[in-house]
Amino acid sequence: MSDEKKETAKYIIHHAKQSAIGDYAKVTNYISAQAAAADPGIAELKTLFEEVNRRLAALAAADRDRVAPAVEQTVAAATAIQQGDESEEKQSFLEGRLKALYLMRKDIGEVIITSLASPTAGIALTLQKIGQKVKEAVDRGES
Repeated sequence: MSDEKKETAKYIIHHAKQSAIGDYAKVTNYISAQAAAADPGIAELKTLFEEVNRRLAALAAADRDRVAPAVEQTVAAATAIQQGDESEEKQSFLEGRLKALYLMRKDIGEVIITSLASPTAGIALTLQKIGQKVKEAVDRGES
C-alpha cells in the first residue's frame, strides 16, 4: 500500500424528495384530521383555511396560481407556531406572508387576519398577537 491518502468527498448531496426544495416538492394548505383532533387550535386553523380554500377555488386560475403559494406558506407557518415553534424567524415569516396575502387579495387576507386576530380559545396567543399586529398595520394603511 502506498502512503497516499485516498480522498473522499467532503460533501454528499442527496436528491431531496417530498421537501420544499426538492424536485418533488409538495406543500399544501391541508391540515390533517389527526392533527385537528389532537389540538383544538389546529382544528380552528383547519376550519379557517377550509374557508380560504373555498375562496381560492372561486378565483380565476391566474389569481389562484398567484395567491395559493402564499396561502400554503401561511398555513405551514401558522401550524408550526400553533404546535410550539414560536421562534422570531417563524413569527416574522408569518407576518410577512399575511401582509403579502392582504396586498395580493384583500378579501382573502382579511379573512385570515381577522380570524387569527380574534381571541378564540384554541389558537395560540402568539398567532393572535401576530394577527392583531398585522390587522392594526393594515387598518393604518401600512404594508
